Amino acid sequence: MLHCTNESQRIYKNRSHVIEFLWLLCGHICAAIKCPGMPGGCTCVEMEISGKSAVVTGGANGIGLAIAEQLLAQGVKKIALLDILQEENEEISSLRRNHPEALIEFLSVDVTEMKSFRESFHEITEKFVKIDIVVNCAGIFDECDYARMFNVNVCGVINSTMLAIEHMRQDGGGCGGNVLNISSIAALNPVLAAPLYSATKQAVLTITTSLADDFFFSRLGIFFHTLCPGATATRFFTDSFDARCLFPDFASEYHAAMAKYPIQEIAAVATAAVGMLKDHRNGSVLIVNDGKVEIKQ
Repeated sequence: MLHCTNESQRIYKNRSHVIEFLWLLCGHICAAIKCPGMPGGCTCVEMEISGKSAVVTGGANGIGLAIAEQLLAQGVKKIALLDILQEENEEISSLRRNHPEALIEFLSVDVTEMKSFRESFHEITEKFVKIDIVVNCAGIFDECDYARMFNVNVCGVINSTMLAIEHMRQDGGGCGGNVLNISSIAALNPVLAAPLYSATKQAVLTITTSLADDFFFSRLGIFFHTLCPGATATRFFTDSFDARCLFPDFASEYHAAMAKYPIQEIAAVATAAVGMLKDHRNGSVLIVNDGKVEIKQ
């Protein structure tokens, strides 16, 4: 595990506490002057992403890859993309070509296998020195294999979150940081065609908001955020959706129910994710649906 020097640890601890105090102060000021900022804090102070180091699970495609692209565009200098793929794909190779100034690492990781997952985190910190941001995007939709789905969507997020805490926690010698977990609008409005998937995303939301409690923040110095995307143009909808539903024989009813959900572009979700990190408000919960952002908490 990374240990900061005594001086840098003191600076990071003091800075985190000062930032949290300033957010609370900004919230009171904004309420008094009717600033159009975010509840619990205004938008006039942002976290500087440029120069940071990040880890993104599920980073080889879809939302994870799009978030990685946005982070690199914002100046992240070191980023590790973790994915179940055995080999680096063309999308990651393209990222390297487009961002030659950044250190981009790909690691083949099964987020449900904690031993090898921990080894990957250790390898990353050896190269990056420290990790500032962890974004957990790895997830699947397969209600017919619900045991695997719960293992990936819930246990995988827990595994990555716990590893982030191990490396970041200030009370253990770390420098603090940010953890952003991708949940779903299905966590807030369960989906007819995906009752078990909805439950996995409710678990992610509950875990993340619980860890954002002041009790943990005062000791760990880690900001926790939850993003809840609506229907998004990913493989969720394109790869044999009917066959992965709990009751495939209800396919026609599922299609009718799903038709009311507008499908947004992946870029809208990535933009919202990076915005949450820059906003730097502990415990934030954001919905991005049909390309529109709604602050839930």
